[in-house]
Amino acid sequence: MAKTGMWMTLGAAAMTWSSTASASGIAAARFGGEHGHPTTDNPTALYYNPAGMALSKGTHIMIDGTIALRFASYTRPESEVNTPAASSDIAPGANDGKSTLFNAVAAPFIGVTSDFGTNWIYGGLSVSFPFGGSAVWDQNKAYKNSQDFPGAVDGVQRWYSIDGTIRSMYVTGGLAFNIRKIGLSLGLTGSAIRSNVETIRARNADGTDDLVTINGEDVSLKEGRSFIDVAGWQGGFGIGAIYDVLKMGKYFIGLSYTSQPNVAGGMTLKGTLDNTLALSAPSQSQVELTQTMPDILRIGFRARPTDKYEVRVFADYTRWSVFKNQCVLDRTMPDRNCDFANMDSALDDPANFGGDADPSVVQHLPRFWKDAGGVRVGGSYWFVPEVEGYVGAGYDSTAVPLQTLDPALMDAHKMSIAAGVRWQIIRNLALAFTATELIFFRTSTKGKSALNQFQSPTRQAGANGVYKQFFQLFNISLDISFGYGGKKKNKGKPAPTPAASGTIGT
Repeated sequence: MAKTGMWMTLGAAAMTWSSTASASGIAAARFGGEHGHPTTDNPTALYYNPAGMALSKGTHIMIDGTIALRFASYTRPESEVNTPAASSDIAPGANDGKSTLFNAVAAPFIGVTSDFGTNWIYGGLSVSFPFGGSAVWDQNKAYKNSQDFPGAVDGVQRWYSIDGTIRSMYVTGGLAFNIRKIGLSLGLTGSAIRSNVETIRARNADGTDDLVTINGEDVSLKEGRSFIDVAGWQGGFGIGAIYDVLKMGKYFIGLSYTSQPNVAGGMTLKGTLDNTLALSAPSQSQVELTQTMPDILRIGFRARPTDKYEVRVFADYTRWSVFKNQCVLDRTMPDRNCDFANMDSALDDPANFGGDADPSVVQHLPRFWKDAGGVRVGGSYWFVPEVEGYVGAGYDSTAVPLQTLDPALMDAHKMSIAAGVRWQIIRNLALAFTATELIFFRTSTKGKSALNQFQSPTRQAGANGVYKQFFQLFNISLDISFGYGGKKKNKGKPAPTPAASGTIGT
């Protein structure tokens, strides 16, 4: 087989710290294990509900990490290949079959809260990664060291993802107030957000998955590579309230709201796009990627009628419907535009993103995600005042419609079960460990994928197929505390009973 042009492999390093999709869409791992919720009183309140800071006593430093083991697969049928007969003849299994991955990633949370020696004003600071995920797919061993089709080694999912990360880091500061006379706590946070997208994928200029270009007797490799590396800063806020129903520290109702990054304006990430497409020479463009992340509403109830046990119920609603597309635009061009009304209008009117598309559009990824939510129940039992055992179970709906589901951002309806233990080792130090199994429902697109029905630059390789994944999460949390509601309030007294969500009380 004659070949012209050149093959270039672009290397992309996977990020060391990366969140995992353990809630709807690409929302983050559950910080704090079963003690991260809208009525919590530990430092994860800075993310879940800032009013929770006003339920704690003293100063707390929380170092929390989740290790996620992710298993996933994507099975692509031969019928989804753009030219199935030709592909099967010249390169069997290069564009159809099963791709797999097994990744181990870590998601950190670091936070500190304090009552400043008072019983009414509280403050805190945290670093967390609420949105994101990463994936490094296994190689197709049948094409390892292939001279004819070197790109096929990256697996049949390569047209969407080979190696990549999408992530948002939050640096959050907050204040909370406890109005004890009416049993109401209020909180407010502000966040500086650093978001980045770094991913490498296979790509052809016409959006197909064709392996070769045939011109008479001349046959040349058509498959190329596209590597994007963009980042940017945004701002956001959170507000929340928790009501102590009987003003006895036993029954709490919490409600919180976390804004979108940049509140309602979406985000623009700037950086570079490296392309090697067909016979073209390698090129680098200055680009910007536009996307909109969701806002989140949470509600929760926590009851601890005795010192021995506690019950928790909470839910969240994530407005993923704002995540309509990811658009890569040429930063050197004025009046950049990447809007269309909805998926149906884009399919019906090729001019939206066809030959008459805005020339500033370099690549366009339609998402059209939908709002999603989840509910969770859990309970704790204190064997002794210093040792708490807990369990939890929950359900989260998927945010991704079958029409735009692809291997880069996989999601499905899912169930989770968790169990853990928290040990108050000494008065100033507690250690918690939680194991969570996240079970995704098997998803088949059943021929509903629309991604290969668009026109260039929106058209992509067909993504119909069967999607499976499973997460095993291990959460470890260290809580260092000092100062108990005043400078010397508890000096010389025995350690108190742990508070409802595990924080030392008075």
